[in-house]
Amino acid sequence: MSKKYPVKNTDPSVNLRLSQELKDTIQAEAAKRNTTVSKYLRELLENIYSGDYCRYETLKDKVENFLFSKDFIQLVVWIYSKRYKREKTESNEELDRYIATLKQVHTHVPDYLVREFDKVLQDVMKVRYEESEYSYQSLRFLETSLEKDRFNLKLLEQFLLDDEALREFVLEETNKLG
Repeated sequence: MSKKYPVKNTDPSVNLRLSQELKDTIQAEAAKRNTTVSKYLRELLENIYSGDYCRYETLKDKVENFLFSKDFIQLVVWIYSKRYKREKTESNEELDRYIATLKQVHTHVPDYLVREFDKVLQDVMKVRYEESEYSYQSLRFLETSLEKDRFNLKLLEQFLLDDEALREFVLEETNKLG
């Protein structure tokens, strides 16, 4: 939408009747966003009429479908399991599946997490495509002594456990599109 102007008490108003259930839902959504019901409804209507609402919902669905997909959940569980056993015990097919999922991450999480997953991708590809039978095949993305090369599990946890993180990410991405 074009430039937003602050609403004044002299601006026109609209009164309408709602079911108690709908009113409760609207109040809960406004409370989740720490804003007033009026401001929440104004922004919702502005987003609907500007087309931003559809872009936001479409992108949100795409991101949520990826984050809750079997492949992504398996990847995250696998990353966590590598804290205990770093040796390559996976088949090349399993590693190929992780690589494919890691290559999709960049459009579904914030840039700071993309950088973290890139560390895993580089390490997995190195192990997967190592040709020498004498090399010790161990995944090092969790144990490297260099902080900049180590996968930061805390950043992933914070993103996945923060209720607002996904909404903020999708909102930022929507704003980039519009």
